[in-house]
Amino acid sequence: MQTSHPIIGDLVLVGGGHAQIAVLKAFAMQPLQGLRLTLVTNSSRTPYSGMLPGYVEGVWQDKDLHIDLRHLAAAANARIIVATVTGIHADLKEIYFDDRPALRFDVLSINIGGQPSLAMISGAAEHAIPVKPIAKFQNRFETLFALKTPKNLPKKLAVIGGGAAGCELALALITRWKTETGTAPQLSVITDKDRLMPQMAPQAGRLVDKTLRAGGADILYNSRVTAISANTLTMDNGKTHAFDACFLVTQVAAPGWLADTGLDLDSDGFVMVAPTLQSTSHPYIFAAGDIAAVSHSPRPKAGVFAVRAGKILARNLRRYILAKPLTSWTPQTHYLALIGTGDRRAIAVRGDIVMAGRLFWHLKCWIDRRFMQKFKNLSMPVAPGITRFAGLSKTHPSEPDHTALAQHDPAFSSMRCLGCAAKTSHQVLQAAMQAAIALAVQKGANPNLMPPVGLETDSVVLAIPPGISGWVQSVDVLSEIVSDPFLLGEIATVHALSDIYASLSKPLFSLAIINLPETELSIQTNQLTHILAGALLAHSQAGVRVVGGHTSEGGGLSVGFAITGSTAILPSKIMLDKDEDLRVILTKPLGTGVIMAAHMQLQADAVSVDDAIASMRQSNGQAADIFMQHNSIAATDVTGFGLARHAQNLAMRVGVTGCAINLASLQLLNGVTHLIEAGIRSSLHEQNQLAVTIHDHASHHKNRTAILFDPQTSGGLLGVFAAKDAENAVNALVKAGHRAAAIGKLDRQFAGIQLVNGGE
Repeated sequence: MQTSHPIIGDLVLVGGGHAQIAVLKAFAMQPLQGLRLTLVTNSSRTPYSGMLPGYVEGVWQDKDLHIDLRHLAAAANARIIVATVTGIHADLKEIYFDDRPALRFDVLSINIGGQPSLAMISGAAEHAIPVKPIAKFQNRFETLFALKTPKNLPKKLAVIGGGAAGCELALALITRWKTETGTAPQLSVITDKDRLMPQMAPQAGRLVDKTLRAGGADILYNSRVTAISANTLTMDNGKTHAFDACFLVTQVAAPGWLADTGLDLDSDGFVMVAPTLQSTSHPYIFAAGDIAAVSHSPRPKAGVFAVRAGKILARNLRRYILAKPLTSWTPQTHYLALIGTGDRRAIAVRGDIVMAGRLFWHLKCWIDRRFMQKFKNLSMPVAPGITRFAGLSKTHPSEPDHTALAQHDPAFSSMRCLGCAAKTSHQVLQAAMQAAIALAVQKGANPNLMPPVGLETDSVVLAIPPGISGWVQSVDVLSEIVSDPFLLGEIATVHALSDIYASLSKPLFSLAIINLPETELSIQTNQLTHILAGALLAHSQAGVRVVGGHTSEGGGLSVGFAITGSTAILPSKIMLDKDEDLRVILTKPLGTGVIMAAHMQLQADAVSVDDAIASMRQSNGQAADIFMQHNSIAATDVTGFGLARHAQNLAMRVGVTGCAINLASLQLLNGVTHLIEAGIRSSLHEQNQLAVTIHDHASHHKNRTAILFDPQTSGGLLGVFAAKDAENAVNALVKAGHRAAAIGKLDRQFAGIQLVNGGE
């Protein structure tokens, strides 16, 4: 019986630009059955460039400026891979990275924007603040305020670039400086043209010139900057200009790696596309936004065109996959441009019509808020049914014919076998394992720790290493807590190894347990390659060898490992002095359960999810070593049962009935307090709470207490120490990069968990 639709096509979106988010929204509203979407982006949030001047001025906050790509991807049922693309092979249909295997695609859409043309001006990379990428600009801009008091802010500002973006930034800077210091900065706008905003009506340029000068700005026309030093600009005529802070708002450049993709590029290195937004050389590759050069109708690199192209891009990607005729896109010749002048007024330009006033500033704010609202308050998609894609046929001699492949591919079977027949094929295993091993070794993994064959070995006979007094074994399996398969392999490894570290033992060998969803064979191979590569690198970092494993298919994706470790000392009953002061240490912050639960409901922001993922990726191996170096009496790891139950279990293990936990000492992941206060809980939360005896004699905040029952994935180690060792252990952990803290002490006066707060 077919229980779910197999994945039979891969649409990959590289970049989270304005056009691409429209694609995700369109597929969220109307998914294609059997099509897997993957968003590859170097950041989990994407900024809306139209609101950047308002951010600089102080009208908008960081949260107003960004679209949460994790929310958007989840709503579209898309995987999200936060990684930097370093290359694309258009003919082989592969995307390359520095730190993971190549990612395959059937159809590709590129919307990565441009990058600042730093090479055009000597010293620009070292001494200028480029406006793009916006995330880096934000960091450097906020540093100006973080390091100085308002009175000591830079007084001489230079803006290189006299286009609309440069002028709007300059006007926003004037307003922000007036707000912060009470006076306007000494600001200069430098342009190599004879007027401002030359792509707009002359009257618009004259009006902006007048507004800038009224704000105290100087404008240097026909001046091209050739070099930037620490505090000086040098012009092409030899003149110099002093500055304290210099902002670069010039034309963007294409990333250099595009030259090696095999795609048709224009003279500036941008992707040439037809009116359908398809590459002129590879019809299964689409591009939009700054990175694209529309062959029939060149336009400036402006966000307005990317936004307008989004609908056409989404429509044509769908129609291409379904082998339907595509729609041509013609960028608008005349469009409404609203330029904020920094005083809650704006200039409106459409063709030769130019007007100014407060009404246009309110119109601009309304348009910006309406655009952002389209990508908020999203809902999760409904699972689709089964179809074939007529458009995904053979497009290159090196690519297998999908029609012929379908005759032998289980993904196209009307009935899928279960039991032992629901298994990944030998060919998939061999290809994925070979590619994963090659990548892992290339990135520094120990070749001696790599599997000798594929995952076909379900059991293995191993010699007992010398000096081993006892064995310790553990098994753990994770469902798809993150959609990035490479990270899932890494996190599942770290999570499984944690049980061995919690017993203060050394992991030696590992057997993989992987279940894959029903997919077309090439898709399955690539997905397994990513999982294995992430897992093998994490195993190698721990000095652990994967000796075999088992794969199956059907239903959801899950990755786990059975770990065998060694202990040099056989466990014995712990004997403690009845009056000994015993302290409890936790090595990681709490909150992965509530964050990932909130993420499934599109309630957790990208910053919180990123923090949770970083915590889950951190191995407990080093923390275990520090525990042993500082005489840990006993340890466990905090996982699915939550901190309270694990602490109660640990107390009982050492023969003590109770544990007092100081709520104020608990380290929390980013955003956890807000999510708990909003009433969000993991599905295991209530069961964890019922499993613990809580003594709360003082008045504690209910929401703060809730974190005790939050199930953790790849949580920290929880250790018991004598008081004299606890402080040294915490200091060593913090110095090594762990967010560790002493969170309480064991107590024989009660049974269960007693809550204290602050100095209680």
